[in-house]
Amino acid sequence: MPPRVSEKSPYRLLVEGKDDQHTVIHLLRRHGLDYDAPTPNLPYIHAAGGCTPLLESLTVAAKSYERLGILVDADQDPQNRWDEIRRRLEMVGVRLPEFATNGGTCVTGVNRPDSRIGIWLMPDNLQAGTLETFLSRLVPPGDSCWLFAATCTEEAGKMGAKFPKKYFSKAQLHTWLAWQAEPGMPFGTALTAACFASDTPKALDFVNWFKRLFLANSF
Repeated sequence: MPPRVSEKSPYRLLVEGKDDQHTVIHLLRRHGLDYDAPTPNLPYIHAAGGCTPLLESLTVAAKSYERLGILVDADQDPQNRWDEIRRRLEMVGVRLPEFATNGGTCVTGVNRPDSRIGIWLMPDNLQAGTLETFLSRLVPPGDSCWLFAATCTEEAGKMGAKFPKKYFSKAQLHTWLAWQAEPGMPFGTALTAACFASDTPKALDFVNWFKRLFLANSF
């Protein structure tokens, strides 16, 4: 489901891919922000087609939008990812703190005093990880199948499963999703079906960051 917000909106959220796009849309829906009936301040969510093209677009995007959100995976080195974003934004006069902010970063943009730029590093702005790591923290507490999925994933690795060790959480997540009422649901659909919880601390942190960036009068 593509966003129904106009691509010409002065508000924009840049994400790496369609999984990120749909995850954001469906998580926000569970918090009363519906892209099927969008309010004026909801941003157009642009799937950039990967981290590299997203980062390469930052200098232009920072000058083009009144409010700009940047959502990327921290991957294996959160500080390196942060430093790369920081370096690119400094080229257009945007000053970021030395380290990412727990709870998501929001700073003044470049267009006018009320412009904003926000950055969220998946999963939590502090630790290494990806979108899948973030979603893993939305698994309902006490779900016994989640722990068993970890065991199965570990055993599969010992038996020759070809996923790299750094993608263990991704493999575990897809294993767990294969055991839901509708096996193998996409992330957004699984959120709508309430396979994931929407009110865990990390989910609320992300939603609060989004609201500060795009909906609040001040941050």
